[in-house]
Amino acid sequence: MNTRTGIILSLFTLLMISCGEKQDLFQSVQVGQGKEEIKRTLGKPYEIKTIIKTKGPIWGPEEEFWDKIANDTELEVWRYKNTKGNLSLYFEGGKKHLGYKAFAPTGVVYESGY
Repeated sequence: MNTRTGIILSLFTLLMISCGEKQDLFQSVQVGQGKEEIKRTLGKPYEIKTIIKTKGPIWGPEEEFWDKIANDTELEVWRYKNTKGNLSLYFEGGKKHLGYKAFAPTGVVYESGY
């Protein structure tokens, strides 16, 4: 193998490793998984906050499930990020198992339509 081929193979290998960063953050956890299992898989979230679901509109990946959640429901939101994007995990009303998840790829801009 010549030097050029070796360099190309090395770069390809590095690219494949970086593409697997926390092997697709979105796919590494599933709805229904427990909090402790998620922490073992992803580590501690960089942010945990509690929100109250309101009637107002929402834009982004949460649109897929937002209307399924009753208004005034308390949600604990765990946030993770890597170079591919941001993952938000939603736990309803003190439950210990994941209810919903949303992944926003880096660079994607969600518009309100107004």
